[in-house]
Amino acid sequence: MLVDKERDVPTELVQQLCELAQWAPNHKRTWPWQFAVVTGQGRARLGETISDAMAARDDPPEKVAKARTKYLRTPSVLVVGSAPGDSELRTAENRDAVAAGVQNLLLGATVHGLASYWGSCPKGANDPVAQLCGFEPGTWVTAIIYLGWATDQVATPVRPPVTLHVVD
Repeated sequence: MLVDKERDVPTELVQQLCELAQWAPNHKRTWPWQFAVVTGQGRARLGETISDAMAARDDPPEKVAKARTKYLRTPSVLVVGSAPGDSELRTAENRDAVAAGVQNLLLGATVHGLASYWGSCPKGANDPVAQLCGFEPGTWVTAIIYLGWATDQVATPVRPPVTLHVVD
């Protein structure tokens, strides 16, 4: 991902992207989306939080060290969480809705000229990241999205042809 590390992403634009996410289908209208934009020194705190959780799991030291600084790659990092449901099924439906919403958000970012990358929360770091972001207990961190102004185009990966199964 090639981004201008010095050019901030306006909070108002990130707010608009989060609003796009909420247009995703949401069974029972539980509105499970949780958002936290991480900027400035908060990105280093996010890296420390994740690195500490990884170290506690005895992850390889090189991965722990990389996590300490990787959230500084872009001027904004958006953490997207899915609130827990009142049942196992509702929690799964919430996670599906949030994932669909992240796709809307990423498409909107591209339209606005932003480079974006959907990263996952490392094993063992979900609860500390959710707490850092001020999410309610039990929230699942669905995405950690890097956001920044694109400085170059990235080649579109070649995708395999679609296999469509017809059931008649």
